[in-house]
Amino acid sequence: MSTISPRLYYPYTVEPFQEDFTSRLAWSTLGNLLLRVSSLHAESHGFGYTYMNQHHRGWVLSRLVVEVNEMPRTGEDYTLSTWVNKIFRQFTDRLYAVQNAQGETVGYGHSTWALIDYDTRQPINLENLPDGGFSGALHAEDVPIAGAGRARVKCETPCLVHRAAFSDLDINGHVNSIRYLSLILDTFSKQWHETHQVKRIEMSYGLEAYADDELRVYTDDLGNDRWAFEIRRVRPSEGEQETLVVRSIITAPAV
Repeated sequence: MSTISPRLYYPYTVEPFQEDFTSRLAWSTLGNLLLRVSSLHAESHGFGYTYMNQHHRGWVLSRLVVEVNEMPRTGEDYTLSTWVNKIFRQFTDRLYAVQNAQGETVGYGHSTWALIDYDTRQPINLENLPDGGFSGALHAEDVPIAGAGRARVKCETPCLVHRAAFSDLDINGHVNSIRYLSLILDTFSKQWHETHQVKRIEMSYGLEAYADDELRVYTDDLGNDRWAFEIRRVRPSEGEQETLVVRSIITAPAV
């Protein structure tokens, strides 16, 4: 049995070009680092890239919720920690915490992942894996944030249209999960970002998008400092048919 702690900590510093124009750690940077520590943690416990590559399997992100009260600023140290606290059939919950240089917890995250068999393209029942699967790495601690909400966008006019290209893609050739968040935040003006601070992001992922897909971003103002988004793809071979790929809710009070 592994003696590695089920909760692992990863220290970082806000380096130049990792922040936004307000000098705070950019949400895109934080999002990609959360995916990075997820991979590092999984590899440490024997169910990361090495295992997946040998068994033709891969982790797919289904939902991501992150709340941060105060983003670290340029030059400041911070720590990301992550652990897996639940396995339920085809899905597993991975949690996160963000601590500042003083060791104070300033943010939490919650994500849901599925394990996909690349040969069949079907999800694997994690409860049926040999030898208990990854259950030995579970850590029961929870995080004090709500799960992802649900809001249907009724607006019929996109607020942003983007054609997926080289720099949007991840190692699998799909549009990177966090790239969708950047597109959503780009729908707000610089002036809006000067007067609002994003405190919570909720991302629910559906189908993938690929290079040359047109991504149309739709939004509705929900009130109470919350905005709902839908990103729909349009493929050159499918005419004007729209397919939903991402739903999101952003919470950003005025400052």
